Amino acid sequence: MVNSKVLEEANNIPHIIENFNLEDKNKYNQVSNLITNKKIKHIVTIARGSSDSVALFASYLIAKTLGITTYSLPPSIITLEKSKFDFSSTLVIIISQSGLSDDLIQCSNECVKMGAKILVITNNSASPIVNNADFFFDINARKEVSVAATKTYILSLMNIIKLVAIASDQKSILNHLNKLPEYIRSDRANEWDPEIIDNNISKGFIISRGLGYALSTEISLKFKELALELVEPFSSAEVMHGPKTLIDDTLKLFVLSLGDLSGKAVKDDINFFETISEKIYIINDGDYQKNHFQFKSVNIAEIDSILLMAKFYPMIVKYSILKGLNPDKPRYLSKITKTL
Repeated sequence: MVNSKVLEEANNIPHIIENFNLEDKNKYNQVSNLITNKKIKHIVTIARGSSDSVALFASYLIAKTLGITTYSLPPSIITLEKSKFDFSSTLVIIISQSGLSDDLIQCSNECVKMGAKILVITNNSASPIVNNADFFFDINARKEVSVAATKTYILSLMNIIKLVAIASDQKSILNHLNKLPEYIRSDRANEWDPEIIDNNISKGFIISRGLGYALSTEISLKFKELALELVEPFSSAEVMHGPKTLIDDTLKLFVLSLGDLSGKAVKDDINFFETISEKIYIINDGDYQKNHFQFKSVNIAEIDSILLMAKFYPMIVKYSILKGLNPDKPRYLSKITKTL
């Protein structure tokens, strides 16, 4: 296998999680108290790229678990449209690995003027956004050299999962977070094989729901930037409303299901998808005979999300190399993207 920095970072995820668990000093209780004391009535998330996938995950998990209306706000609503909001009872969560994106810095400045409480989640404690924030959560992934986010994505998820678990007093989830490195290492023998994917087809869908759909947006992004394949994320419910007419053997079809209620709804659709496509790849904890990417579930969707992504990242990097691409240098891309 060709040496690759992004592969090294992906394979190092258990160690990075271990360090995070040992060194985490983020003040989750302060933000949790705001929520549980009803000081916050709405939550808005703002992010770009892989961080936007984390924001989508956060929006779904917070709304589902804490019962707070949560919205993932496109930065352009503020930066381009100049829209104004009453954020006096709103927590704005800004997620940015670099903390240096101009549009997110501007969003932070404007949200403060609108009365928001600001929580910034970043891997850069020197980010200008941190200076504006009421609360700062350190992703603490060490320096991520690769253009493609891997370890910062997973630790961003951990920040969100830990905050929600503390706010909802779910001690079992907190215990499982501490055991994640052990879980990932124990399943290392069952690496996902990139060679089972038909690399002659460069377009497809990745279908899921709920938290799984948020993960599918990151998986889709990695297929695009590392494998140059247009694998589009879709809710299985939305696919049934129309896009299923596109499905045939000229498309690859990835179907991702976690063990929560949304994931079980996706599992119910697998039989239908298998009747209309030969190019189907199942991502879940079940037992399928072929084209299966399996992870070892602990029956908690939040924890399973990290276990799944920890297996996906090394596979997609190897798939990129298998196609003759350089995953360390995705074309046209740089670590910090300016979209203001």
